[in-house]
Amino acid sequence: MSKRPFDRQSIENQLRELSEEIARIVERLETAVGKEAEALRPRLKAAQEKLHELKQTSAEAWEDLKPGLGRAWDELHKSLNQAAERFKTKQ
Repeated sequence: MSKRPFDRQSIENQLRELSEEIARIVERLETAVGKEAEALRPRLKAAQEKLHELKQTSAEAWEDLKPGLGRAWDELHKSLNQAAERFKTKQ
């Protein structure tokens, strides 16, 4: 008897190999996401600090803080968009 090209064992082996490959891809993606998140943490912290300062200041000081807070927010937003674009292009 000749062996069929798509026997059960062959299909199970292919599914196992595919599952292992998917697991490796997911692991790499999780690592990349973690690195991106770590890179964004300082910017998020800076924005949070500016917001905290804002809460502690008077209305007069608000005018002094607005530009810095705006820049911190813009920088965080830009970084998040760049990270999202990198993930879109990697897929």
